[in-house]
Amino acid sequence: MSQVSRVQPRPGVQPARALPFDIWGATDKGRQREGNEDSVYPHSGFEASSFVPSPAHLAQQGQLLVVADGVGGSQAGAQASQWAIRVAVEKYYELHGPDRGNDLGAAIEFANASLYQYMQSTGTQEAGCTMAAAVVHNNLLYVANVGDSRVYVIRSRQAVQQTRDHTLTQQKLDSGVISLEEAKTDSGRNVLTRSLGAGETVRVDVFAPLQLAEGDVVLLCSDGLTDMLSDDEITRLVGNNPSRRAARRLIEAANRQGGFDNISVVLARVGAKPSGGGGLLSGLDDAVRRMPAWQKAVVLVGGMLLVVAFCAMVAVGWLMAEQVWTPKTTVTPPTPTPVTTTTGVPPTATAEPTASPSPAPTLVDTATPRPTATPTPTPVPTRLPDQDGDGVPDYRDDCPDEPGLPALDGCPDRDGDGVADRYDRCPDAPGEFEGCPDSDGDGIHDGDDRCPNEPGVPEHGGCPEPPASTKAPKPTVKPTAPPP
Repeated sequence: MSQVSRVQPRPGVQPARALPFDIWGATDKGRQREGNEDSVYPHSGFEASSFVPSPAHLAQQGQLLVVADGVGGSQAGAQASQWAIRVAVEKYYELHGPDRGNDLGAAIEFANASLYQYMQSTGTQEAGCTMAAAVVHNNLLYVANVGDSRVYVIRSRQAVQQTRDHTLTQQKLDSGVISLEEAKTDSGRNVLTRSLGAGETVRVDVFAPLQLAEGDVVLLCSDGLTDMLSDDEITRLVGNNPSRRAARRLIEAANRQGGFDNISVVLARVGAKPSGGGGLLSGLDDAVRRMPAWQKAVVLVGGMLLVVAFCAMVAVGWLMAEQVWTPKTTVTPPTPTPVTTTTGVPPTATAEPTASPSPAPTLVDTATPRPTATPTPTPVPTRLPDQDGDGVPDYRDDCPDEPGLPALDGCPDRDGDGVADRYDRCPDAPGEFEGCPDSDGDGIHDGDDRCPNEPGVPEHGGCPEPPASTKAPKPTVKPTAPPP
């Protein structure tokens, strides 16, 4: 059974024609990480190392865009994200179902199973990745995600998130435990509740298609961007820039804010001509941009001198050509020959047909006639399988054997703190810090506090610093060795 959940569509403005789009994908390790665990598709400038769909693939399935954020350490996370993207892209273009959204969800599910088997065979523990994917086909946008990498549509100077984060903080928001303002600093905002590679199966959120309009920008990104920049800042930096320049501005701005994580973006601007990444002109453009001012001045002066020299050569060549004398030759026209007029032969009359002409063929419409009445829809079962009877169908229940809450994906919450028991470090005591309370209010939850009833400091495991009187005094004189 497919484990794909559906979300209500977001209406858009339907264009009258198929629109081109300008795509650019880039990733940066940031300023704090030693390596880069993120992967993107397409990775502009590195197409040779990625799967390149044929024109037939693009016409049938559209352009696929993917961002994956690896978890589990620099090497394991990078391998996980690269593996998942490669498998998902190749699998998607192998599928030719009637619904591209279903194809996208199926490709991500297949990538999860492949990644899980790969990590089991290599003995890699606690590694995986998030994935945000989108397909642009005939002005329609199909979106799917697992984890906290996001897809936005920027329209009319407003960024609208198209995905839903699978994090502990999102669960708290859905259950009303915290507000939007509190979510910005909540300790669980980077704790994933769903990711690729964590199990043999994964539930993928697949969203109903969205009609794109000219001027829309589709943005896929990892949390390394959204943790550093607000939605308004992202919208301002994208602006009306081509996708390539917008990607560079977003990465540079995130690095200026600290660059605490890897930063990845893939942009598709609808209605714009392709940037043409990786070519000679784009390389020259980058090289010129990196030049210091004095080098740019030298290049400018040299270019002007070349233009002046070329114009001078053209002028000299023109003057020399004007001075060449070509003698004119007088040509005597020939004597015209008298034309003799002859009587033409009259055309032969068209013979009458000896047989009656065949009647004109009758045109028959072979197309399937449209029904004159609305067909009766096939009845849909009113109740889906619900093994534990908690009102959450099994296909979207993360805890199908335990009665739970819809806001927590069908998982129970014994202490009622809005954190599902499977992610709650203190499932029997309500709390805000990974589900644990902070009895003494020192900012260290009881699960990690060695002195949960006394305010303390992290340096002492949550225990108070011992008073100075109990500390052993430091010797003021070095002890001398006893006499022999």
